[in-house]
Amino acid sequence: RKIHKKMTFVTFLMTQNRPVNINLFKIKLPLSAFLSITHRISGILIFFIVLPVSAYTLSLIFQNQESYDTFLAYYSNNLSIKLTFLFLVLIFQYHIFTGIRHMLMDFHLLEESLSVSHKSAVLTIFLFVINAMVTAWVML
Repeated sequence: RKIHKKMTFVTFLMTQNRPVNINLFKIKLPLSAFLSITHRISGILIFFIVLPVSAYTLSLIFQNQESYDTFLAYYSNNLSIKLTFLFLVLIFQYHIFTGIRHMLMDFHLLEESLSVSHKSAVLTIFLFVINAMVTAWVML
């Protein structure tokens, strides 16, 4: 006679023939999926890093003319501050570029096929890289 044990949720998952924990570093993601994931990550970075740093910086430079001049002198003489602000601006710009691509797909202005999705992802990255080079040239 067989004794039936109650199956726990973990035991149930272990008996299934599907992956339970997908390691994103081991599987090859399509470029469009990579852009979608990084768009979400950039949104999180904007909320927790870019916006607070921007608000704090604006509150400093809008106090008076002296504080603005002090910040401008500090910014122009410090490469690490320039690189930090460049990084923050590039995060925001990347989010905008990938967001426009997502909106074009959501409004069905881009065809929903793998080839169009891949081409739009390549175009988005290409435009962002050109924009990033221009932004770095202007800011540095």
